[in-house]
Amino acid sequence: MKRVLIFLIIMILIIGAGITYAQRVVRLGDLPKSESVVNIYQVYGFQEAHEGYKITYIGNNNEPQHLYLPVELLDKVRIYSPQANTYSSNFLIIWKQDNRITKVEWFKPREIDYRLPNYSLRPFEEKDKDVFSKIVDSGELILGTDVGGLSPTIRAPGGNE
Repeated sequence: MKRVLIFLIIMILIIGAGITYAQRVVRLGDLPKSESVVNIYQVYGFQEAHEGYKITYIGNNNEPQHLYLPVELLDKVRIYSPQANTYSSNFLIIWKQDNRITKVEWFKPREIDYRLPNYSLRPFEEKDKDVFSKIVDSGELILGTDVGGLSPTIRAPGGNE
């Protein structure tokens, strides 16, 4: 009789623990809606000068786009150089709220080979300087296409154009 009683108590405890610690299924529609949109983009390359950074990233439609990061607004950007091996890949995480950029995180390689064509230390052209000044005047980060910048082009190496 004691064995049956002990067996029943153990079964009750197991069933009770299963119900208490069971994984709850939540459907996607039941989750609270966030006001922020998070986009993760692969960075193709960047140009760096004393005005700031002009980052070329691959957008949602696999089209290259620009993000301008002026020196005056770098306090809104977190730049990380991961210690683990990222295989020289770098990427952007952009938080948007009400179509405004609220936060940018840029993960770039620890060591950058500026001899490669996708990294550059040359001075910016006048049209890029105008975009930087517009962004600094507005006081908030905006994507290059929202400023009215030209869409960038990526050529294959050895192209004749």
